[in-house]
Amino acid sequence: MTLHPQAEQTSSGTRRRPKQARGLETYEHILVTAEKILVRDGFKGFTTVSIAREGGINVATLYRYFSDKQEILVAMFERLNAEREAASRDIVEAMHRGMPWREAIEEGFRNLVEIRRQNPGMAALSLAMSTTASLAGLQRRFRQSNARIFSEALTEIAGLDPDSAMIVAQCAIEAHASLLDMWLLDYGRKEERIVEETRRLLFAYLALYFDRPGPGAVPAAGVRTLTPD
Repeated sequence: MTLHPQAEQTSSGTRRRPKQARGLETYEHILVTAEKILVRDGFKGFTTVSIAREGGINVATLYRYFSDKQEILVAMFERLNAEREAASRDIVEAMHRGMPWREAIEEGFRNLVEIRRQNPGMAALSLAMSTTASLAGLQRRFRQSNARIFSEALTEIAGLDPDSAMIVAQCAIEAHASLLDMWLLDYGRKEERIVEETRRLLFAYLALYFDRPGPGAVPAAGVRTLTPD
């Protein structure tokens, strides 16, 4: 990936968003157009030429902001992940303020669903991020970062040890993300029962830890959970 000689880089190696209003408008226009093509044509139709043509800009202009289509994917993913991380932080902060975990998760889950409603290309983007080892690795790092945020609540409020909290957080995040991807890709956001079933599964799973009985209590028959040392 060859970067523009004068461009600043983010931690993932992509160029930073331009600061001037005109440049920022073009930058955002490219990302919106890229999402539209990714949803409509899939990764095979996702090229810098098709994005420039669809967006009504010169290819040379596009290259001023992005060196290749992979860099566009990374910028799209970083932007969406920032929204998801903010939603996760809101959940944890709400619990720290004393909000019951069910209320905090309910509010956070609805926010995450709304992010997907507003970004229909999210599932297609997730699939595209698995097309190369470097993109897949970046996606894993972002998801682990998100899981670490939520694991704080599992450690401090549910009482899990850090390693167990991280495992539970990753399972919760990967499970609900996969189901909401299915909702977008297979049902086009039209089947609301997928959202409700995802919510029910998430609450049932997290209740095993946040509602865990105290020391010496006997768990429900057949139920095994990760327990703190």
